[in-house]
Amino acid sequence: MLSLLAIFIAVVLLIHPGHSCVYQGNLGRTYEEGLEIARSNNLRRGIPTPAKAITNVRVFDGMKLLPLGTVYIDGGIIVPYVEGAATVDGEGGVLLSGLIDAHSHSTLIEHMETFASYGVTTVITAACFPYAICDPLVNQPGLPDVRYSGLVATTPNSSHATLLGLMPNETITSPSQAPQFVADQLAAGATFIKLIAESADSPTTLDQAIMDVLVASAHEHGVQVACHAADYAAVYRALTAQADQAHHVPAETFPSTRRSSPVTLRRARPLSLPSPSSTNLSPPGVTALHAAGVPILAGTDSNDFPVLGLAYGSSLHAELELLVGTGLSTHNRLFDRGVIASGMRADLLLISGDPIANIAATRNIQRVWIAGTEYTNITVA
Repeated sequence: MLSLLAIFIAVVLLIHPGHSCVYQGNLGRTYEEGLEIARSNNLRRGIPTPAKAITNVRVFDGMKLLPLGTVYIDGGIIVPYVEGAATVDGEGGVLLSGLIDAHSHSTLIEHMETFASYGVTTVITAACFPYAICDPLVNQPGLPDVRYSGLVATTPNSSHATLLGLMPNETITSPSQAPQFVADQLAAGATFIKLIAESADSPTTLDQAIMDVLVASAHEHGVQVACHAADYAAVYRALTAQADQAHHVPAETFPSTRRSSPVTLRRARPLSLPSPSSTNLSPPGVTALHAAGVPILAGTDSNDFPVLGLAYGSSLHAELELLVGTGLSTHNRLFDRGVIASGMRADLLLISGDPIANIAATRNIQRVWIAGTEYTNITVA
């Protein structure tokens, strides 16, 4: 892993020469050119698939299990009915919407294969760069839909800049650099922007003015902003900047009167541990946010970094169990998926057992469909 990291840093040095502490733009394009390319990159089309009818299944609608019925798929979309569809017998199983990992660090097709094998059909990659690494993950038939953020917005010498091997000219030191930074990430295929708010006492955290302009610029492009928030003060700064999501749950219990945003609950444990150990879990904080009406997303922070590694795919099932343990339901929903209904993307997970009675039933995977295409190399989680 160390040798691979060294190669990655060498590639970054070749692609981004120079050591200026001023953000110079990672593509050499103007703001307007970046916006136009971003619009073009985001007009991606799904892959049509043969029509099918999944019969003899109990659909979980997000609240309850429905009686045995049939779900029709045409062109990768759930439809009310389609004539002549091929029949797939669900054998009385439970049909769920495909799982969504709202926070991952995945960079390889092999990672997507692993996600799919565990029924994860949408993956939000919270930092993926350069473009040559990220783009091959996108729009792969039969594999999870990938959304990624590109470079993270952070300052020189921050802990994240060091961890990710960022060059000084890939970081931000002034609000004036923020619009170009956002345009460059979108031009490189990013579908959202991620910024880093470190602890309040950190001398290398983004200041409020930079965060404000980053978020405003992203919103001008019509994309959301996810903020890595190291502590409660960082969450509050993210909300002050109008960020859309705050990722990770600090140990502090949040006052229920605070305005907040979606969060992901991070489970940090080495891959080598024989059983889960939640070393960065704050059930009181999660419960307080939920009670205040804050939407909660299931995110794992899965990655293959040395020491910090967390398994792709399987960790999301454990994450759901932890969330249920705090008193939450387990319903994720994006704008075109996350529920089994006509017009929604046909990301589906067939399991045995009742996930309402026991959330661990999501591990009993029988079949997986991604945009209507079946993924056959499944894993019992």
